[in-house]
Amino acid sequence: MYGEAMNRNVYIEARNLIANRRFADAYRMLKEVVSSDRTAEWFFLTGTAAMKMGRYEEGEDYIKRARFMEPENKEYDEAYNQFSSYRNNYDDRARYYNESRRYDSSGCCPCCCCCCGDDCTDTCCQLWCLDSCCECMGGDFISCC
Repeated sequence: MYGEAMNRNVYIEARNLIANRRFADAYRMLKEVVSSDRTAEWFFLTGTAAMKMGRYEEGEDYIKRARFMEPENKEYDEAYNQFSSYRNNYDDRARYYNESRRYDSSGCCPCCCCCCGDDCTDTCCQLWCLDSCCECMGGDFISCC
């Protein structure tokens, strides 16, 4: 009973620290809770603090565990869905950004001429291979190298 009351105080204090944007302090305090006393709330709070500090994978794992331990808890479910949505939106933004940088308005890759196809590295590798084969046979496909 003493351990439960003590942990309840730790959780209240951790929530206050998180509300005051002191994520590292909350995280450190929560990590001091003995592993056998860690409840779904511990996993939720530790996951929230970890995510707010930029430790997204660790945080997501903790929040998933809290959600698994108490599937009926709406707070845990909402937090998991919020972070999943944020991650998915980030992935979509990154994909859009990378695609928009790869091609100019005409649809051509700006890093090389359009005759190379989508992947200049592949084309260069094929040309080098062709040149090497020609040289083995006594010819020279690319005279400069």
